[in-house]
Amino acid sequence: MSMKTLVKQIGDTVVVSMDGNLDFEIQEPLRENLNRILDQSKTDTAPKKIIMNFENLEFVGSSGISSFVQTLKDFNAAAPLKPRYCNVKSEFKRIMQALDESAIFEFHENEDRARSSFEQ
Repeated sequence: MSMKTLVKQIGDTVVVSMDGNLDFEIQEPLRENLNRILDQSKTDTAPKKIIMNFENLEFVGSSGISSFVQTLKDFNAAAPLKPRYCNVKSEFKRIMQALDESAIFEFHENEDRARSSFEQ
């Protein structure tokens, strides 16, 4: 199953859930979805809190992973508030951290913890 992106808004928080297998062909639709979220957050009066939920995302092989991480880094840099990442599988978390020389990714155990981290 190829990767699908589901975007839902809960109050002032946008949750982006990714389901399926990460593969290289999916990069452009993902980038478009993330750009749409950024565009919407810029027109809102208050910056949106963004949570990236990787609970149902499977990583098969290394094809596309560095491009995927670069897409996330670009998204983080452009977001008005630092996005939170939750339910990231340990092997992918290690890869993200290895490619993240500036330590921009903020990881949380689950969606509730990610949501409460905005209040701190």
